[in-house]
Amino acid sequence: MPGKSFVYRFGDVEVREREFSLVKAGEALPIEPKAFRVLLILLRNPQKLITKEELLSAVWGDTAVSENSLTRSIALLRRVLGDDARAPHFIETVATVGYRLVSRVEVSEDHTGILEGADETNEIPASAQALAPVETQEGAPDKPKHDKSRTGALSDRSRSSFPKGLFSGAAAIAIGLAILIWYLHRPLPPPRIVAYTRITNDGHEKLLAGTDGSRLYFTQMQPKSLNEVGVAGGEIAQIPAALPGFYILLDVSPDGSNLLVTSSESGSDENSLWIVRVLGGTSRRIAHGRSAAFSPDGNTIAYSTSHGELWHVQSDGTGDHELASIGDGIDLHWSPDGKVIRFFRDGTMWEISANGSSLHEVLPGWQYRGQECCGRWTFDGRFYVFLTSFSGWRGDRIWALDERRGFFRHPSAEPVQLTSGPINWSYPIPGKGTNQIFSDGKTRRGELCRFDPKAKQLQAFLGGISAQSVSFSRDGKSVAYVSYPDGILWKAKRDGSNPVQLSAPPIYAMNPRWSPDGSQIAFGDFQDLGADRIYLVSSQGGSPQQLLPAYPANQDEPNWSADGRKIVFARSGMIGEESSLAVLDLATSQATPIPGSAGLWSPRWSPDGKSVAAISGQGLKVLDVATQRWSPLLASKPMAYNAWSSDSKYVYFLRLENGDRGVYRIRATGGKEERVADLKDWPITGFFSYWMALDPTDAPLLLRDVGSDDIYALTLEDK
Repeated sequence: MPGKSFVYRFGDVEVREREFSLVKAGEALPIEPKAFRVLLILLRNPQKLITKEELLSAVWGDTAVSENSLTRSIALLRRVLGDDARAPHFIETVATVGYRLVSRVEVSEDHTGILEGADETNEIPASAQALAPVETQEGAPDKPKHDKSRTGALSDRSRSSFPKGLFSGAAAIAIGLAILIWYLHRPLPPPRIVAYTRITNDGHEKLLAGTDGSRLYFTQMQPKSLNEVGVAGGEIAQIPAALPGFYILLDVSPDGSNLLVTSSESGSDENSLWIVRVLGGTSRRIAHGRSAAFSPDGNTIAYSTSHGELWHVQSDGTGDHELASIGDGIDLHWSPDGKVIRFFRDGTMWEISANGSSLHEVLPGWQYRGQECCGRWTFDGRFYVFLTSFSGWRGDRIWALDERRGFFRHPSAEPVQLTSGPINWSYPIPGKGTNQIFSDGKTRRGELCRFDPKAKQLQAFLGGISAQSVSFSRDGKSVAYVSYPDGILWKAKRDGSNPVQLSAPPIYAMNPRWSPDGSQIAFGDFQDLGADRIYLVSSQGGSPQQLLPAYPANQDEPNWSADGRKIVFARSGMIGEESSLAVLDLATSQATPIPGSAGLWSPRWSPDGKSVAAISGQGLKVLDVATQRWSPLLASKPMAYNAWSSDSKYVYFLRLENGDRGVYRIRATGGKEERVADLKDWPITGFFSYWMALDPTDAPLLLRDVGSDDIYALTLEDK
């Protein structure tokens, strides 16, 4: 008897097990085999929790894969089904355990024809199986049966006149052709990382930029220097370079003789591009630009400007000419054949021909669009490796876009994830003539510190826990904080004792703020792919509740009014839209935009309720709440994490410019800024690589960087 097969219907979706098909709203949708099998298991067990281990075992069997393979399949299913992980209609995530199909499922038997004994794993296509002879008990092929009423079949005499060997030979050839066609049309095996080797062991923050095949070249951030080390490890050597301002190594010439460096000078709106000789000598300024790369022959440099232009210049500084307008393009790199240049803009990958034509986005429909960053081709051009730049516990992962091409076999159009786990990776640099990818990997950890104004030192606070976004209740008896880097909100007594967890993934908590009466905590939820939201949770515990679930924009950085009736927050679109501020009335649940707040973010309501301080690209501004008028308080220099003093007389802020690194404050009525804490020799970290707040005495709180950062060689295998 043929094996039974079923048709599953849920919502506007129909899944046919036998046909390996998924139809939604009448449209047949493509789906990967592994994701389809995950869906089948969930459909066969509706409303039942299926653990990750059960799904991995059932779908991947003994194949060694990580949970990321399952996570990716679930993400693909949600994208195809139009489902939302936060408010699931179909697939529910049970944190750390597994998944459950929550939709009502109708099941019916599929009575369409099926080949007896067919292998449902689809490892051999049905076309090949249909041509296979069916063995009788004597071991000979059974004679094909014909319906004479429909086919006008051959007479017995005619049928018996055909040699039996002819049938067997034809069947064997057909089977062979079917298997050959199936083999040639199989997807190419995906690449994977099979080994990790540490190259350096000093733990200092680095930015790897390139290799000449025998040496790796990188910028060491603290103290700043251009360095090199052998691809197999060894002693780190400093490359002498007298460059102005804040500089970063961008690229290495193909012959390894020159370095391409960008430098930002104080008071200048444009970065300068420099050629630095590896073996020493005078550095040469060649152009003004922010990102640049050598061509494969080393004769030409492509660079982008702050005005959104793409230019070419010869490596000797001559022949400078504009090619195209590419917007805010960074991290330029040439293909190995020199025909195209790829770059990144607003977190998306773009490509343009080397002559300035055919500008287009590379992965417009990818699930992680908006988080793409920092890529290069492997030396043979078979793969393009790049990062997804996630924040906090999600980390930065290396991916490969498979660009192998054959007459029959084609790779997956979707990028393949190469790394996972606790290490966050930076710029992937393919080796020359090897199967290695070099990258600096960072393990994130911080030590919460308080800056002692008398000792002028950072000292461990709350036992030196790895936490940021610290906020104290108005009576000073309780503290809220967010663990770093996993983004979980906690509440504890002022000394850190009796901690209570208030949030859990997938929420990534940011900037908690206590209500004036201490009964509630407002906080933001930072999401890499979805819209940010603001939440309210009881300080005693419970489930966080969204304050504006239907609000059509990102919501960040909630701050309470002095009377606890309103919350000011920042709002913006998903990508590229200018930020502005709004006020939420908790009694009416109505959010009202603040006039004149376009381009402002990080709103902070003063403790006395009279003012709101906010940051823009032009500096610090203060709103008089009574008159609704904005006044500039401090102009020009970049700043972050503004905070009011407890008496509302000062606004503190963090500045990280080279030479000006520190915590500053300025009177709310204006005047000259003053430096409170010099951070020149203190490595700090946080969600955006830094963070600052104040304790009840107005002493700065910071997160000292105690993580590790070293260069690794990752071995790439594609067979």
